[in-house]
Amino acid sequence: MDTYHIEMRAYRNIGWAWLVFCLVGMTAALLSQLYLPAAGIALSSLFGAYMALGSGSFDIDSNGLTHTSFFGTWHIRWDEISSVEIGEVEGTLVLHGSNKRFILSSPGGWDASVKEEAFAFVIKQFEARNIPPIPSRTAAYKIMKNTRVPN
Repeated sequence: MDTYHIEMRAYRNIGWAWLVFCLVGMTAALLSQLYLPAAGIALSSLFGAYMALGSGSFDIDSNGLTHTSFFGTWHIRWDEISSVEIGEVEGTLVLHGSNKRFILSSPGGWDASVKEEAFAFVIKQFEARNIPPIPSRTAAYKIMKNTRVPN
């Protein structure tokens, strides 16, 4: 049985770096008594925190796909997927099912040690179900829908 565990380290590291960068900028703004820019930088830092905490990991196996992060766990089975969108620029995969949506981050951010094998496995699953990926300009902007696993 093929099982792949993909840590989203690159996304997590970028998120933490952005958060630190913003905190340094916010501190400098506060020390300069620039309160409005400090508030804007603080707001911007939330994007880094969201990216760092939300990146998590993906588990891909013959049953389906699971995403686990600080915010929770999401899962979709292969047999629930009816169509797939793929981001034209970044490669984000949006897996659609009956009133469900699962977002699989771009393979560009996956661990290099499993990236090629895991992506080939995902494509093989689509081919076995005759689900061709459809190019999309909006794939990167979509969010999970009805795939959260209850605690």
